[in-house]
Amino acid sequence: MGNLAFAQVRDTIVLYKGQTLIGEIKGGQYGEIYIDDIDLKMIHVKQYKIKSLTANRTFKIETSDKRILIGMMKPSTKDGCVNILLDTGTIFDAEIMSLNTIFSVNQHFFSQLNGSVSTGFTYTKSSEIGQFNLSANVFYMTSFWDYQLTASTNGTLDSIGYSRDREELSFFTAYTFSPTWFAAINLAYQRNLELDIARRYQQMIGGGNKLMVRQYSQLYAITGLVFNQEKSTSGDQSGLLLELPVLLKFNFFKYSQPNIQISTQQTVFFGLTQKGRIRFSGNTSFSWQIIRDFYLTINPYTNFDNQSSETSDFDYGVSVSVSYKF
Repeated sequence: MGNLAFAQVRDTIVLYKGQTLIGEIKGGQYGEIYIDDIDLKMIHVKQYKIKSLTANRTFKIETSDKRILIGMMKPSTKDGCVNILLDTGTIFDAEIMSLNTIFSVNQHFFSQLNGSVSTGFTYTKSSEIGQFNLSANVFYMTSFWDYQLTASTNGTLDSIGYSRDREELSFFTAYTFSPTWFAAINLAYQRNLELDIARRYQQMIGGGNKLMVRQYSQLYAITGLVFNQEKSTSGDQSGLLLELPVLLKFNFFKYSQPNIQISTQQTVFFGLTQKGRIRFSGNTSFSWQIIRDFYLTINPYTNFDNQSSETSDFDYGVSVSVSYKF
């Protein structure tokens, strides 16, 4: 009797194959739900394998038909479905596969963090050149606010020393005021020696729309105004520059074999202070699951600036790394 009472206050996930996971559901995204099982620790469960689930805390839930729901999740009489008990007291019945994102709104700060860390290194004896890359992404969500912190660096190690070739650090926050529309702010630092940029500080204010939200894919568009301050490798400083950005962000995930995740962000900047200036920044990530939370990641990137230095106006590269997702 005591064990039954203990299980009733816990979250549960029942799989089609009969297994029952008991613990604390932390959230879910990109086709997976995360549960801290009392026996097996943290487990990422693919949504298509879930027959029913129960979560005894309040979650912010975004569905593939662009609904935003806040409530608790209770078992449904239909397999593969869940009853969402809303704060208003009404019950919304949804397919588990239609739950696009699930974030707890009442947990401690560190319990709600999700993200990944990637690193890779290559070295060839013939050239005596080593290349190092490191990147990290951290997500945090509340009822109305989304936060994302990203960082990446690419460097070269040779007989002379270590060169910081390319660096990016950005903090993005969005306020959701309707199921599809949101306001956005982004603060960023960038460095790109190939384009002779020793330092760029970038601030964006604007808004965006969730153009497409499906079971396995998402497409967002963002625009607004960007304020830049640049310093070249020769020491020249630009002063305040104003640009108009057009950003598209696309995510695709497939958790049946093979386990694949694709994320890409492509941005075009149209110069307003510098007439005729056009910049482009593209970053794509392909991830294949190796085992459990470890992934092989291939990350191609491109950068273009039609008013860059005399040496080069185009930069591109590909990094290969191993990622850990938490």
